[in-house]
Amino acid sequence: MSQNTASLQPQIFQHVDEPASQQTAAATAALVLNAMRAAPDLQSGCRILLHGDLGVGKTTWVRAFLRACGIMGRVKSPSFSIVESYETPPDQGCVAIHHIDFYRQDNPRAWQGGGLRDLMTERAIVLIEWPERAEGLPGADIEIWMSWSSEISGDAPRDIKMLFHPQPAGFDLMRNIGTWTADAGRR
Repeated sequence: MSQNTASLQPQIFQHVDEPASQQTAAATAALVLNAMRAAPDLQSGCRILLHGDLGVGKTTWVRAFLRACGIMGRVKSPSFSIVESYETPPDQGCVAIHHIDFYRQDNPRAWQGGGLRDLMTERAIVLIEWPERAEGLPGADIEIWMSWSSEISGDAPRDIKMLFHPQPAGFDLMRNIGTWTADAGRR
C-alpha cells in the first residue's frame, strides 16, 4: 500500500448530462469493486463522500453506482431512514454497501450513536450524502463535488469533481487509478 497521503490529481468532468453522470458512477463502482477484490484481507472499506446542493443529482449518482455494483432492487433515498444497506451479488463478491444521507440531521454528532460509527469502519463501501452535516467522520477515500454548470438547474448539465485520497493504512485505489482515468478519458 502506498504511504503517500497526498491526494491524487482531481478528476473534473464539466457540463455532464445525466447519462454521463451515470457513466462516471459506473466507472467509479468498477474501480472500487476491483480494489476491494484485490485486497480480500482488507479490514476497512471505501468511504465516498458526496457534496452538492439539494437536487444536483447526488442520490441519482448513488443509484447508478449501486446498479453498476449489481444492485437491481428498489433503491430508496435514505433521507428519512438515514441509512439503506445493500449487498452486491455473489458474482460481485458479496460486498456490503451502505448509503447514508445526513441531510435531515440536526445534531452534527448524532451519527456517532446507533451503530453508524461501526458501519464506517467495516469492510464495506460507504456512500455518504451531506457529509458536512456530520462532525468527526472518518477520512474519505473519494470525495465528489457536484454543482450546476450554469445558473439553470433541473435537467441542466452538472460539473463533477472527484478527488481521490490515498489512505496510508486502509483502502488502496492506487492499483486501479491509472486504468480508471484512461477509461474515463475515452468517454
